[in-house]
Amino acid sequence: MTRKTIAAGWTQERLAKLRTRMQQQYLDALVIPRWDAHQSEYVIERDELLAWASGFSGTWGLAIVTLSKAALFVDGRYTVQASGEVDTSSFEIRHLYDEPPQRWLAENVGKSDVIGFDPLVVPPQLYSSMKAALESKNARLSAITDNPVAGAWKDRPAAPTAKAFALALDKTGERSSSKRHRLAAALAERDADLLVETQSDNVAWLLNLRGRDIPDNPFLQTFALIDRDGGVELFADHDKLDPKTDFELENVEIMPKDQFMTRLKERSAAQSTVIVDPKFGPSAALLAASASGATAKVEPNPLTLLKARKNLKELNGIGRACKTDAFVLAHLFTWLEDEVPKARAEGRPLLEGQVELKLQELREQQEDYVEPSFRPISASGPNGAMCHYNAPEGGGAPLGGDALYLLDTGGQYLTGTTDTTRTTVFGEASEAQKLAYTLVLKGHIALATQRFPQGTKGYQLDAFARQHLWNEGLDYDHGTGHGVGHFLSVHEHPQRIGKEPVEVALEEGMTVTIEPGHYKAGEYGIRIENLFHVIVDEEGWLSFAPMMYFPICRKLLRSELLTAGEIAWLDDYHFQSRKRLIGPDLAPPVCEWLEKSTQPLAY
Repeated sequence: MTRKTIAAGWTQERLAKLRTRMQQQYLDALVIPRWDAHQSEYVIERDELLAWASGFSGTWGLAIVTLSKAALFVDGRYTVQASGEVDTSSFEIRHLYDEPPQRWLAENVGKSDVIGFDPLVVPPQLYSSMKAALESKNARLSAITDNPVAGAWKDRPAAPTAKAFALALDKTGERSSSKRHRLAAALAERDADLLVETQSDNVAWLLNLRGRDIPDNPFLQTFALIDRDGGVELFADHDKLDPKTDFELENVEIMPKDQFMTRLKERSAAQSTVIVDPKFGPSAALLAASASGATAKVEPNPLTLLKARKNLKELNGIGRACKTDAFVLAHLFTWLEDEVPKARAEGRPLLEGQVELKLQELREQQEDYVEPSFRPISASGPNGAMCHYNAPEGGGAPLGGDALYLLDTGGQYLTGTTDTTRTTVFGEASEAQKLAYTLVLKGHIALATQRFPQGTKGYQLDAFARQHLWNEGLDYDHGTGHGVGHFLSVHEHPQRIGKEPVEVALEEGMTVTIEPGHYKAGEYGIRIENLFHVIVDEEGWLSFAPMMYFPICRKLLRSELLTAGEIAWLDDYHFQSRKRLIGPDLAPPVCEWLEKSTQPLAY
């Protein structure tokens, strides 16, 4: 059972069953986030509660169900998809940020209504905003341990059982004891006694362990309570940690995962100071501290920031993974250039899902490859306008003709994680499409070449990527860049580039994508994405250094719209790509494709 399958099986009967469970639990409304108790967008099938309750299969969003109404909140990546998947007679579709859920709650619940929420899933920031919105209605939020969706979902999948494994020092570049020592210093600096950690990738990084609980995410689902001396209580399924494995678990006490809430309440003792992240921690920690008289510091998690600053070993490993993935993509695009016109001529056009299968076949031939870092977005023509589209397995729309083709893909390698997007065409694009593509590239280059002072936040740079689109009255409704983990999550916090103010400065060693785009519903999607890391440009100033080198489609460009500086950047980027990728071990057809695709624009 997959997320798509769970969502596709939606009927109004599910909503009726859910409302019956809500009434049995004396709830007038229920908040159903897409993320899980680890505040992750990547969840196990068992936790696909939003897909089951609404029929929406996207990876981010939230629903609120009352006894008579319901609303689904999604961001700009999913507005088109949600409208096509969800029964709009049962759910209103709202924008997650422009029309936030707390506003809808205040408008649609009655006086003295009880609104249920899972305190492990809902973070403090959302909890506080909903609580404030309900004050005028005298309605109240009720923390629940028995989620009505879980109770109504009778064929809910079982939890995963895969074993954890250790990541060796030659990959991590730092022992777990050293990481915990640095974290302890950060906690002492904040005068905190306890850090409540529910983000599984943070725990995996801290303890140098990985797992296979979640598809495309090499970590296991864990919680942790971390003391100011660096001691850790790790809450995990004990049978996943084989004692014969060389885990770095000194000064770590392993406890059953289902004891986390009990220990959280016990450890939130009076006079203690507990740190919980406002966006990526559980409001359960806030409530536990309040009940015991402890002080809850709702502030950014110091562990998340430590993980974001990559050491040299991690950066080199990610660079190696990018180079391997570039070889994969070079083989794939060489094959596409030959296969797409041939298949169309033979009356058997190549389909989006077939490209995905070929991509996996090529990756599986690579050393250190583990799995995709997310399911590829292989999107032809109108499907490209759905930012997180997934093709039916082995099927989907045909490639070729004048349809733009967008491929957003990444791999999980033992050395690092990758994420790359390219847009191309196998026929002839329209002038309007070429204009949009050129504007997207100009924005990509503008941000990729931008120097900025230390202390700069991502949202302060976002407009550099949008400026040329804005000048033509165009835009895109998603972020411009996100962090990428070291053999961890492809969407890593806290660094981000986007319109939304995220008060985290970009720092040396952080990885971040740059991925402006443009989408025309019903027609096409355009995105150009590369992975970069932040470097010191000169004292007090930072800049971006590319980690992924792979040709950017020249066929879609209107080169007369590029400045001399933009042309020089693109030609140098292609020269560096050619230099890094072409070699004696590469098959001649792939070398030829790379040579052709990386020629200077004047060629």
